[in-house]
Amino acid sequence: MKAMVFAAGIGSRLKELTLDTPKCLIQVGGKPMLEHVIDRLRAVGVTEIAINLHHFPEKITRFVEGRGNFNLKITFSHEPSLLDTGGGLKKLRGIFEKEDAFIIHNSDVYCETDLSTLVALHRKTHALATLAVMKRASKRGLYFDNSMKLVGWTEEKNMEAPGGDLFAFGGISVCSGEIFSHMDARDAFSIIEPFLRAARSSQRVYGSEISPDTWIDIGTPEQLARLQRRLSQQ
Repeated sequence: MKAMVFAAGIGSRLKELTLDTPKCLIQVGGKPMLEHVIDRLRAVGVTEIAINLHHFPEKITRFVEGRGNFNLKITFSHEPSLLDTGGGLKKLRGIFEKEDAFIIHNSDVYCETDLSTLVALHRKTHALATLAVMKRASKRGLYFDNSMKLVGWTEEKNMEAPGGDLFAFGGISVCSGEIFSHMDARDAFSIIEPFLRAARSSQRVYGSEISPDTWIDIGTPEQLARLQRRLSQQ
């Protein structure tokens, strides 16, 4: 399998911690977040990973190459200007467009859920995209109907909230290469936008609920400290 890891974020909410370190290289539980993510991807059979870069890109490439690329095929995609998640993936279309299933994983997310379950559901339903979602407090969310098909997003302007349940997106998904046919001409955009277009044209974008107890992002100092505590107890 192939995977895309989003590692271009600046991590401004972490303040002094990211002044001279990219967020994905912050040490948690004795190793950088990026290594935690790569370890999880390798565990489900990923052999090729593309990583987008922006903030201190040379430090990330040096770290990965210093680990012998983790015995994987690694491609780096430098973004002089941030392209957001959708644009970052679009730039790497040539790597993923022929895949029936590839994983997308934020580098600031630690997740203990077995990713093979997400991949298996994606293939069983012949989905265009399968999103890891959870019930937790969030200012932004996705709406799913009673069959867990994506039907809306809280960020959509001038639209009534659709029916269905509201879930938070966990920053992990499995996609088919068909997702690229639902991207427009812009360079920078959220990946949620093509997910919604695909959902409305094909109805083949699903949510897969995971437990928030298995998931932590390190977007804030409080969340980072929470993960440090969890891993120190293991």
